[in-house]
Amino acid sequence: MLGTIRQSIQEFPALYIVTAAAALLCLFLWVMAMRSSRKRNRARDALIAALEREKELRAQFKTVTQQQLIDTPPGRLVEGLCCGIQAKLEKEPDMQAAYGALTQPRRLVYVLGYVLQDGREALSEFFRRNGQPLTRAALEAAWCLVGGEYAEIFQREYDAYDEDNEQVSLVREEIKRDDARFAALALEQGEALLAPAKEFILANSGHFTGFAGEK
Repeated sequence: MLGTIRQSIQEFPALYIVTAAAALLCLFLWVMAMRSSRKRNRARDALIAALEREKELRAQFKTVTQQQLIDTPPGRLVEGLCCGIQAKLEKEPDMQAAYGALTQPRRLVYVLGYVLQDGREALSEFFRRNGQPLTRAALEAAWCLVGGEYAEIFQREYDAYDEDNEQVSLVREEIKRDDARFAALALEQGEALLAPAKEFILANSGHFTGFAGEK
């Protein structure tokens, strides 16, 4: 049988080359399809997890008490208050006007919550998904509520994505490096990274207690 196959290859070499190429192409397309399917599944799972988390936070922060502000870890506190404020804004006929009417403490915590949510995988994602005036307010929040290297990285990416800033250009390699360092800060410092934000919230607790439950 092997002899017959060798003879056939010798007699019709081009046919076997085409067949082998077609088989390799089919294998390549199958591998790519599997990768694409896994990527879609991961994206779907991430979206479902994010929606479930938001639903949970909205329920927890439907009303806010002083004790809740004290007991909740900094990261969850910022995200929870953001969700509570968002729920109230969605009830307003003019969300943009309602956002503009937020007190400074509410506005700063609200936009920092957006940074935590949209920039969870990479800070640059936050800038790709959002524009002014949210990004400018988030820059203020980064400096006022967190500070340090966190705010410095945020400033660099803000400048890179600011279309009106002609002095700074967007360099992909620098963005990737800042994204990686920004993510590393959260891993290295954990909840301590956002401890200053919690201190700010507690110092301005009157702006948050009961806020999400207001009519």
